[in-house]
Amino acid sequence: MKRNKLISSMFLLPVLLELSGCSTFYNVTDYEPKKLTITETSTIVCFGDSLTYGNGADPETESWPAVFQESVNIPVINSGINDDTTLDGVNRFQTDVLDHNPAILLFDFGGNDIYQFSKKQSYSEIEQNFRTMLNQINYEETQVYIMRFYNDEMRFFDLFGAFDQILLRLQADYDVIIIWDAWAGAWGHKDCKYDMTHCNAKGYRIMAQNILTVLKPCLKKNDLLK
Repeated sequence: MKRNKLISSMFLLPVLLELSGCSTFYNVTDYEPKKLTITETSTIVCFGDSLTYGNGADPETESWPAVFQESVNIPVINSGINDDTTLDGVNRFQTDVLDHNPAILLFDFGGNDIYQFSKKQSYSEIEQNFRTMLNQINYEETQVYIMRFYNDEMRFFDLFGAFDQILLRLQADYDVIIIWDAWAGAWGHKDCKYDMTHCNAKGYRIMAQNILTVLKPCLKKNDLLK
């Protein structure tokens, strides 16, 4: 009986994924980037949780924002904090993002909202928190990206596609670009991981390259590549 239940579950899972609207997303690299006004105080702000901070490596030299700095000619600000949620992001958005005059802003939130019991946010709260932050941005001056905190191989983090649907709605309602698979080439490789949800130095370098690939149209148009 247990074996039959297991077999039934194995056949049911693809059906559930299909019904939930889950599909494979690809990083967008052919969008029309904006011409930004770059000044002496312009920065690239990486705003998120431990995945941005660089948990599992040396944050100052091996996090993906630190690696990203090697390829661009303006300061990259690592505004990632371990265990942060979108609500924490709302509370520090002015000081940790807007005060840095971001020409480019990358968001990375969601995992702690869903899975950290003591700070858990509902999906509706997560979306509203994102909207609260996105409503404060001047899109004529800032190119905005939102990084999905997992990829399709990590579908168990969003089994029914609720977080993906949030990202799709935000993409439709705001001038933002979704980075769907920053994990490509890192997830599932033992030599790239620190634990289940964080990279080591090698993994973060791969993530930085994936993110750079998505940002290149904007970086090239604004002469921000070294």
